[in-house]
Amino acid sequence: MTEPTRVIEKNTLSFTCSKSMKYLRTPVDIWETLKNKYDFTIDICASDANHLLPRYYTKENDGLKHSWDGEIAYVHPLFDGKIGKFVEKASKSKGTFVFLLPASVHTKYFHDYFYKKPNVEIEFLRKPVKGFRFLNDDGSADDQTSIGYIKALMICVMRN
Repeated sequence: MTEPTRVIEKNTLSFTCSKSMKYLRTPVDIWETLKNKYDFTIDICASDANHLLPRYYTKENDGLKHSWDGEIAYVHPLFDGKIGKFVEKASKSKGTFVFLLPASVHTKYFHDYFYKKPNVEIEFLRKPVKGFRFLNDDGSADDQTSIGYIKALMICVMRN
């Protein structure tokens, strides 16, 4: 006896992330570890509500348009298609750049600027049981009953 074939109508499947990644603040435990390890001078990817340092760039004053030379920068861009531009900018700047990124080891920017580079350290973060807990833009906790961000994350430190 053969199993019946399951038919799924076209355009009925959808895949969504458990959270919107727009303007989310770095998880507290990750930030605490990083700020105790690095003497950051600027937060490259922030909003007026979620910046973690007194000096910061927002989407409106675009950190990609400013010099990063001489900075010890925290770089936590939106998890979108522009990550590579931030990584490339850091590679052409003189300073220390600490990135919090999805562990997307298949990407062009990972292979071109991080992988096997002598000036780069990579640390893969172990996912908590219910995912990474990003805070809301205003610093408040997210919905603790929901699943957090479940994709792997990495910290990449580029020293130029």
